[in-house]
Amino acid sequence: MSILSKITTGVAGLALLGIGGYAVAFIPTPLSTGIAPLTTVVSPESVTRNIVCAGDVVGHEGDSASISRINSVARSVAGGDVTANLAAATGDNGAVITRNGDTLLVAATESDAVHSEVATGYLATECGDPLNEQWLIGGSTTTGRDTILTISNGSDVEARIDLDIWGSTGLVDAPGSKGIVIPAKSQRSYSVAGFVPDEESPAIHLVSNGAAVWATLQMTVVRGLVAGGLDRIGPVTDPTTTVDFPVLHVPAEESIGAVLSDSSYSDIVAALRFLVPGETDASVTITLDPYSDGEPQVVSATIPAGATLDIPLADLVPGDWAISVTSDQPILAAARVGFHDVESGITDVAWSSAAPAQVGNASVVAPSHASLGLHNPSDKDAVVTLHIGGVDTEVTVPGHGNYLTTVEAGLVTVTSTSEVSNSLFVSTPSGIATLRGLVAPIDAGSVLVVSG
Repeated sequence: MSILSKITTGVAGLALLGIGGYAVAFIPTPLSTGIAPLTTVVSPESVTRNIVCAGDVVGHEGDSASISRINSVARSVAGGDVTANLAAATGDNGAVITRNGDTLLVAATESDAVHSEVATGYLATECGDPLNEQWLIGGSTTTGRDTILTISNGSDVEARIDLDIWGSTGLVDAPGSKGIVIPAKSQRSYSVAGFVPDEESPAIHLVSNGAAVWATLQMTVVRGLVAGGLDRIGPVTDPTTTVDFPVLHVPAEESIGAVLSDSSYSDIVAALRFLVPGETDASVTITLDPYSDGEPQVVSATIPAGATLDIPLADLVPGDWAISVTSDQPILAAARVGFHDVESGITDVAWSSAAPAQVGNASVVAPSHASLGLHNPSDKDAVVTLHIGGVDTEVTVPGHGNYLTTVEAGLVTVTSTSEVSNSLFVSTPSGIATLRGLVAPIDAGSVLVVSG
């Protein structure tokens, strides 16, 4: 095959991979063989990106086994437009947001404060890019705890979903968890208790055969007749050997101490949940770094393979913390913190999904009352540009260090040429939540392809 034929085949292959609408230039470069190959510079002319939002707060009204809408969320969108609503069992719920153009800076956040007999608290979570494989860590299906898996398919073809579910005793035999059909432009919600009842620490692996989907876990807590705890948990893509939670807030003893004397409130104590999906136990190092004065605390632990494990962090002093975990085996993890307001009596809980270390532009729409945390997992300083309130600010995050700032409501963009993780912690009178700014799954920059 000639060099020209190879180039033609290569460009056709890019089209098959969905890389269309690109300008192509051919640049000869030398090879040690003496034959000059052609280097293909593929530059995007126009990019379409779709992100998916999970929609309204759902749950069980009274003793009903069916899942229905409890409350409508507020959706804040930057850089895109709603192009489709998703069909759910109780009417449209969830949406597809599309951005066309030469930038991938599109983001959306859904948030809501609820105060009812079945759910009380505050949630805020990012909308995200559909995935064919994802992991969801958090929640519980013990008495008074409800965890709902919502799967949103914003594409034009159906998705067939297989679930693997782990608990504190290992991989669960979960009837009905294979071959779940999510039709095109639709959404389905399932109580995790229907797959694994009375499980205090579930973790879910979701694989979609067909269309990519966006999945979330929504959890609610009712203690006796008192609702207190609401959150929505976003997915992570893969097990990794480093896990970051750039900002979490531990409440003061005077606000949360009174309820902790009641054992039914033990699930608002700060904690980390781990899963080692492989067959080898993991040795992990947990670094707990306060943003206030004080030295980092370093804890070593062994996480048994094949089952979830919750590790309480009950001794953390009140304030803002960055938590990072390194492991000798691929792991999954999530973090939990609690909230209680003495005057209103509102209790809430926030689950934080791990924040991926990312290069490029990570965008998130911040609600009010938010703090942005950054973590640099590398040895070298990272120079980061923050776009907040229309103003660009350059900050340096030291190697293995952290950075914290308050942000106003609206679009927040974190731009870095080296890996940095980010998360927002939101604290309101109605409760708390965490969310993350995510980088687009494709690169809008030029792609270099060497042929020959």
